[in-house]
Amino acid sequence: MALLDVRNLVTEFTTPAGPRRAVNDVSFAVQRGEILGLVGESGSGKSVTALSVMGLVDNQVGRVTGGNILFDNTDLTALPAAALRALRGKRLSMIFQEPLSALNPCYTIGDQISEAFVAHGDSDTRKNHQRVLELLRLVHIPDPEGVLRRYPHEISGGMRQRAMIAMALAYTPDLLIADEPTTALDVTIQAQVLNLIDRLRRELGLGVLLITHDIGIVAQYTDRVAVMYGGRIVETGPTAQVFATPKHPYTIGLLGSVPRLRHRKPGEKRTRLQEIPGSVPSIAQVTQGCRFAGRCSHSMPQCEQQMPPMRERGPGHDAACYWEGPA
Repeated sequence: MALLDVRNLVTEFTTPAGPRRAVNDVSFAVQRGEILGLVGESGSGKSVTALSVMGLVDNQVGRVTGGNILFDNTDLTALPAAALRALRGKRLSMIFQEPLSALNPCYTIGDQISEAFVAHGDSDTRKNHQRVLELLRLVHIPDPEGVLRRYPHEISGGMRQRAMIAMALAYTPDLLIADEPTTALDVTIQAQVLNLIDRLRRELGLGVLLITHDIGIVAQYTDRVAVMYGGRIVETGPTAQVFATPKHPYTIGLLGSVPRLRHRKPGEKRTRLQEIPGSVPSIAQVTQGCRFAGRCSHSMPQCEQQMPPMRERGPGHDAACYWEGPA
């Protein structure tokens, strides 16, 4: 049984033209002790998917309107608000993409991390202080005593990001959703943080949903990958298999646009970096068929008329495309 099993998830937002789907019929699963990478361009619906799982979509502008989110066989979409709050921060945690927006500017770093303990009934101030120090050391923050007394604007972006990670790991959750967890970090700290997440999932059996734009991170740290475009999963499977034999034109385009360092032979001409023409369509654009059709070099008439179903292309490897793929 999967730790997280998302089935046919639909999340809609209110627009002047009526409700529009930012997440449309999305299904995936995260097993205990594995890292699933969710990858795609900005605007593909990755963060909205994560917020939907956590029950954090702002109900004034959007809501989950379809599907099921099964966490340890409990449907989160059917839970009362109080029961969901009891899970968040303890068994379900999320590292948010923008730490300066996610952290409260009026409270110190120490107070904000301690709040995770207080919210779940642990009100021993001295004990919580020690636990906060341990968490800050865990994410390699120098001078943790000094940092916990500072406000978010008094520390660097990288330090804020690590403070967010410490907060998410407060209770060693069963499921960790990491939304671009290393965006503000330099390369060496990126490696330390990702290695920490990787070690925790191996030692403690954490399930991790890792959202990122970095194909290199996906290749190195994830067991399986789900490629998202226009609010849908277009390809999914074991990371090594998907990267070795991608079946969806969008996945092929993403992999082809990654810069690669290699030695150029004398007299060899420079090659232009591949790119995917156009941009991700807005949720305001309603289409009947594949949302990638307008940017796809393999598009055919049926692509614009009907959404291609997800089909098996290999063991555990599925893609939603009418094109049969490279020979």
